[in-house]
Amino acid sequence: MTLKEIRAALDSRGLRPLKQFGQNFLHDQNLARWLAGRVLEGHVPGARVVEIGPGLGALTEFLLVGEEPLIAIEKDRGLCAFLRERYGGDIAAGRLDLREGDALDLLPRLDSAPAVVCGNLPYYISTPLVMECLRLPGEPARLFFLLQKEVGQRLSAPPGGKAYGALSVFVQVGYNVVLERTLPGSVFYPPPEVESVAVQLTPRAQPLVPSAARESFMKVVQRGFSQRRKKLSNLLPVADQRRAEHLSPQEWVDLWRQVDAGPAI
Repeated sequence: MTLKEIRAALDSRGLRPLKQFGQNFLHDQNLARWLAGRVLEGHVPGARVVEIGPGLGALTEFLLVGEEPLIAIEKDRGLCAFLRERYGGDIAAGRLDLREGDALDLLPRLDSAPAVVCGNLPYYISTPLVMECLRLPGEPARLFFLLQKEVGQRLSAPPGGKAYGALSVFVQVGYNVVLERTLPGSVFYPPPEVESVAVQLTPRAQPLVPSAARESFMKVVQRGFSQRRKKLSNLLPVADQRRAEHLSPQEWVDLWRQVDAGPAI
């Protein structure tokens, strides 16, 4: 949708962008088309796609072009009413399954694992949503999100810097992370005060941590990063004198195995 169309759609229904939901609507149609193309690139026909926070349908419009089965999760009741009207034909034909509610609640209730999860994620809840995607059962889904640039940098950060933390490790043990492109605030309405990035997370052919052990691994990493200035030997039952941010994801896996094999923490 163009900026003019977005404003008209909101005004006609007495709606406005809600700050508490972190709503910033994408209005650059060429960019939306490109983003949807990246989401569907290499996608297996018939495999399910989940879009979080479709808003007014900027990405949804182009995700439906390939007629892939799409689940869209939207929390805003007014926007859900708009989407039901705009995409009534796709809903009736079974191409679009619109679910009203909080993605943090609805993602764990999916009856089968999606192939791709995508969306323009609200800044205030982007990290919990990424974490929820990491916990989805079954084969890991490919993830493609628009995120606050700072969050994207944390996902892709190498060891040793301030951006590298527990979230970086959680993501990188299971995914290869690529920051696809930076998006200025001007492509959104209302424009956010910070830049965004398009981030692609592709599952590793062999994850470093098996899914059954993921929660155990996360607990060790969280404890290691709980006090970043302390040495790991002061936080975990190990002799390692380094600080948490100096270990690569593989080294964290090795450390976790030491802890897991020793006394309970």
